[in-house]
Amino acid sequence: MMHVLLASHGSYASGLREAAEMILGNQEKLYVLGLYPGESLEIFTEKISRVIQETGEAENVLILTDLRNGTPFNAALMSVVKYGSACISGVNLPLLLEVLSTRKECDSAEVVKNAIQSGKDGIVDNVSFGIQKSKSME
Repeated sequence: MMHVLLASHGSYASGLREAAEMILGNQEKLYVLGLYPGESLEIFTEKISRVIQETGEAENVLILTDLRNGTPFNAALMSVVKYGSACISGVNLPLLLEVLSTRKECDSAEVVKNAIQSGKDGIVDNVSFGIQKSKSME
């Protein structure tokens, strides 16, 4: 089963884990790291490296970051290069739920592909959707 590391600014990663576990139940091999004021890229990269090393399966780790080109993302990319892990930026709850729901039965490439699609599909302009639906019902 794929290891999943949530890496974000502040407590966003912890909140995502809490929400996901509320929906799916307790999750094994799910790790959380938050970047807080005063922490450097080097310190955060070392934290990610420690988690990856502790898994003993570096090539079977998927890192999910909150913001492309942010410090957690940059630290994750260094780890991807060093350990051969995978990384997706722009994590949201639908994306995380897809990863956690499919990581046991799908290969990593399929998990990544489906997770990105689920993340995109989870973003909807509900006001416009409601207006269009109302007009079609008239």
